[in-house]
Amino acid sequence: MHKLRHRSRAVLIGMSMALPVLTVATQAAEVTPLKPPGVMLEFGEWRGGVGTHLIPAPFDGLPAARWPMDGWVSMTLDDQAATLTLKPIPSAEAKVLFKPILDQVALAQRGGADTDTPLADASTGSGPYTSYIRVPGLSLKPRVVPLHRFKNGTTTLVPELGYRFQLKLGNFPYAFTVQNGFRTPDGRPYGEGTQFTLEMDGARYEYDLGGYGWDVRLIALGDFDGDGKPDFLFSLNGSNSTHQALVLSTQARPGRNAPTTYLTGVGC
Repeated sequence: MHKLRHRSRAVLIGMSMALPVLTVATQAAEVTPLKPPGVMLEFGEWRGGVGTHLIPAPFDGLPAARWPMDGWVSMTLDDQAATLTLKPIPSAEAKVLFKPILDQVALAQRGGADTDTPLADASTGSGPYTSYIRVPGLSLKPRVVPLHRFKNGTTTLVPELGYRFQLKLGNFPYAFTVQNGFRTPDGRPYGEGTQFTLEMDGARYEYDLGGYGWDVRLIALGDFDGDGKPDFLFSLNGSNSTHQALVLSTQARPGRNAPTTYLTGVGC
């Protein structure tokens, strides 16, 4: 399975006072996020063995042959150039592009997967990282998005947990907080799950990003969809699992929110 490449990066200290910690009770186990509306794919292992991607929730139980091929957009992250390049994929091209993934999923659904045989397309290689997203009702235009560079000089932030970060996108102010782990009613941490709080336009939005939350990284921050508001791409790792969560702030609603798209890998 392809993993995001992280160089050695210093942990940034929060830029203002900590927000009150969210108080949510749960069991001490990996937390599954609310069902996201969108889907995220990347190349790698999809046959259900060790080191495999899990079928995204919106496609769970759907035969591979019926996965929709319209509305896909590639997202290429170049942390050296501090850019995220978005490119819509025509349906005919998507059918060809995703055939290796669809073939693996179809094989696993028929119960004939040989997970011991290495795959030629198991990695996206050494170039910039590319993933593919599809969000029903959302049309992303082709564009190169400049990403925020943090004080460590990179596009990646290992957030100081519980601290309220205050930033601006152009002249648009916003703040966010990341909390690693749900907590018991008396405030004791369980240590699982990632909570993300976004403040903008005088409103506060809560996100349940799931995962174990032991290794949380914000790997891209910028205006991905061109609405003038910040969007976020997270890597959430821990306990031999990997997760990616995309948050497009234009999709935010009052109350608890799911990530816009989500991708999980196990045994990685």
